[in-house]
Amino acid sequence: MSIKFEIYRDGNRLTQFTPVAPMAMGPESVPLPSEIYFRDGLLVLNRGDEHALGIALLWDVPGIGTLHLETTRLRHRDQPYNLNVELARFRLMKIVQKQEDWNLFDFPKADRFTTRFRESQSLFADALGKLHEPGEASKIADQSLAVSIDLSEQLSMFHSELLINRRKQTQAFVKHIVGCRVDPIVQNQKYKDTLCNNFDYAILPIRWNQLQPQEHTFDAAAVDEWADLLSKKRMPIIAGPLIDLTEGEVPDWMYIWEHDFDTLRELAYEYVQKVVTRYRKSVSVWNVCAGIHTNSVFTLSFEQIIELTRLLIAQVKTLLPSARTLVTIKYPFGEHHSRSRSSVPPMLYAEMVAQGGISFEAFGLELEMGVPSPGMFTRDLFQFSCMLDKFSTLGRPLFLTSLCVPGRSTPDPHDQSEGKLDPILAGKWKRPWDPELQAEWLSAAYRIALSKPYIESIAWGNLADISPTLPAGGLLDDMLKPKPAFAKIQEMREQFHLWQRKV
Repeated sequence: MSIKFEIYRDGNRLTQFTPVAPMAMGPESVPLPSEIYFRDGLLVLNRGDEHALGIALLWDVPGIGTLHLETTRLRHRDQPYNLNVELARFRLMKIVQKQEDWNLFDFPKADRFTTRFRESQSLFADALGKLHEPGEASKIADQSLAVSIDLSEQLSMFHSELLINRRKQTQAFVKHIVGCRVDPIVQNQKYKDTLCNNFDYAILPIRWNQLQPQEHTFDAAAVDEWADLLSKKRMPIIAGPLIDLTEGEVPDWMYIWEHDFDTLRELAYEYVQKVVTRYRKSVSVWNVCAGIHTNSVFTLSFEQIIELTRLLIAQVKTLLPSARTLVTIKYPFGEHHSRSRSSVPPMLYAEMVAQGGISFEAFGLELEMGVPSPGMFTRDLFQFSCMLDKFSTLGRPLFLTSLCVPGRSTPDPHDQSEGKLDPILAGKWKRPWDPELQAEWLSAAYRIALSKPYIESIAWGNLADISPTLPAGGLLDDMLKPKPAFAKIQEMREQFHLWQRKV
């Protein structure tokens, strides 16, 4: 059995279509391994079972953007579904669900959104009434989807303002709220001064493949210099992740042990002991591990994934009993699970770690998006807010240890991919990325994130466009001149500090 879709553009059925980043979606929007292809004029989702499934893929919504969107869960049947209609159905359903979660149904000042919601709902009802004319139904569904996405982002921002005001009144913001991740390789004095003078804390990466490029070589000079500088400036440091088991983060010499869990565990243990002992006097919070749940480099069983997490946290606690520790979730939308059955969905991993008797203080979260790489396709602010809400049930604070989007819409030969990643292939939020749009997204995303009472602080992922993780992802350009995003983050930081002073 399979689930099939007809696809329409401007009311015309497509006979050629290449799905971008397609995934089967199970309950709770968890991606699942599956076979997805376009053949004989139909988009086909094959998974080999008869459970209801949805599909998610990059989808162009004229006037709104090109976003990674999903359908509702659908039953297997011979007759194909209308993809345009099902994408519109899911967003409407999600708006109803979140309005209930956010207690906005009877909120007096939310009345203005009711009209827009009814407009989208009415359009969708018209589309359902035209299912016998699928081309016409798709055109009306496209209009409903565009209204829904715009409305859902407005709702997200409205809800965030309500909660930010509550946090402000209850004195719930911490002192060190706005941070930035640095690149220890960069030793430029202006870079260092900008970081120390304009942020509350620093994320100091301690990359295994940089500190230990060969098995018996340990090169910590760059990190030493940054740790000494930040300590002298009395600037809090979140160090790590110490162990990041995603592609590009593991030393090349480790790959021969990819099927040997015992050796991996011993080598990771030895490395963490060395790092924690070395920087024990400088570091405020230890970001202990990241990406273990993706299983993208080592093939670990579920039990081994949890055991390794427990072991690494316990090791830091043994060396420093009072240390604050983070367990970091990378790629929180879970695309890796659609590519590998051996991986663990991010929220399942988070729940098991939170409930498994592991003594850690908080979760870390990395969300970098806007490039065509698994886990990094473009989503809108409503999707961002809904994803963050999933962490509210875990009983731990959340640190956003890297938040980032591109500052350009073309490949960047100076980024870490050396120009291999083209942002335009990953979709767009409103319009193709540029410095002004990067600043606009930053402002909105920060307000949404900091409205959540369980989110403690946010760090931007790149200080400057010097080997950034995303094309032009920095707050400064490659000449270390401030971009609009830098001005925006300083404006917000000053506002948060003003609220603290008033308290």
